[in-house]
Amino acid sequence: MIKQIIAANSHPDKRVFQKEGSYYLNISEFYYDTIQGEGVYTGQPAAFLRLKGCTMDCTYCDSKEVWRHGCPYTFTELFDLMDRTTLPEKLEMGQHLVITGGSPLLQQKRLLEFLRAFSCKFEFRPFIEIENECVLLPDPILNEYISCWNNSPKLASSGIELVKRWKPEVISFMSDQPNSWFKFVISKESDWEEIDSCFLVPRLIKREQIILMPEGADRITLSKNRDIALQMAVNHGVRYSDRLHIVAWDRKVGV
Repeated sequence: MIKQIIAANSHPDKRVFQKEGSYYLNISEFYYDTIQGEGVYTGQPAAFLRLKGCTMDCTYCDSKEVWRHGCPYTFTELFDLMDRTTLPEKLEMGQHLVITGGSPLLQQKRLLEFLRAFSCKFEFRPFIEIENECVLLPDPILNEYISCWNNSPKLASSGIELVKRWKPEVISFMSDQPNSWFKFVISKESDWEEIDSCFLVPRLIKREQIILMPEGADRITLSKNRDIALQMAVNHGVRYSDRLHIVAWDRKVGV
């Protein structure tokens, strides 16, 4: 079912992680014919382009062993790889392109150029979801290309200090976007107190934008935290999202 274009952890050690100019992306993996596992579009057929690098190193991250590694690919190389597959046709038919990481906005200038080049070559814009931890402000022009922002501000349970993970100006900007959602990873009852005091009380985000998601990089941990997140969502009148890729494939990468 799932088709690999650039497999995770398949990068040759000899390839220097650098390219001339700006027409390249540092990529960890690229695959399609899978589903979006979390958020408002859970279950939607999707392709995943995972970019290397992250602003964080959360204790519960389920992809850190992937985004830490990667190689540079020029746009020409990427388009050549895509032309050997049915991905362009699938994207034109409605499969979402999910740009994830790590932190995709670390490469946002080159990412904008990639999306421009994609639109020019294939003569359409796919439905693009982008992951965002809300510490880097998006370029306004890049914002025009994004169909859905999957924001995931980090709570104290991430193990990241507040000054590094809580950027009110970025959070507020993202909340003002009509296609923006905020996914919070839940592992304990007190997580809602932090969401309320740091996000709702200062009116940085709207309640209807909130999605609660149980922490879990594997099925056992996910199952352990599911009831807490479910009950919290019901109690506070917000959305709940499972992590469908973990339910389906557990710790497997490239899915």
